[in-house]
Amino acid sequence: MKLAPLNQRRWKNFRANGRAFWSLIIFGVLFAISLCAEFIANDKPILVKYRGEYFTPIFNFYPETRFGGDFKTEAVYRDPEVQCLIKSGGVIDCFDIPYDIMDEISAGSYSGADFEEGWLMWPLIPYSYNT
Repeated sequence: MKLAPLNQRRWKNFRANGRAFWSLIIFGVLFAISLCAEFIANDKPILVKYRGEYFTPIFNFYPETRFGGDFKTEAVYRDPEVQCLIKSGGVIDCFDIPYDIMDEISAGSYSGADFEEGWLMWPLIPYSYNT
């Protein structure tokens, strides 16, 4: 894009001011990062693998019943029961002893009925602005 001579002179003067130019660069980088804010900080996982299927809770609504839970409302992915249901493939014992089951899955020693290992991919900061 060709600039008018007056605008070329203005741009040259702006570039000569080092502090202003670097402020523009820093602002541009921070603005670009803010466009990806949902992937950096969010209380929902970016990607979930449950029983061989992939889900994107960051973009779509999935009820807890989709992951073997009881409620038809949106799954609260921070709850240990929901995390256990996803990681174990919907094992019903997750309602009673979720931490024990998740520890056994992490250690590789869990072998319950209907077990199919799943996982959750969380953002770098697993909290949203309103949590």
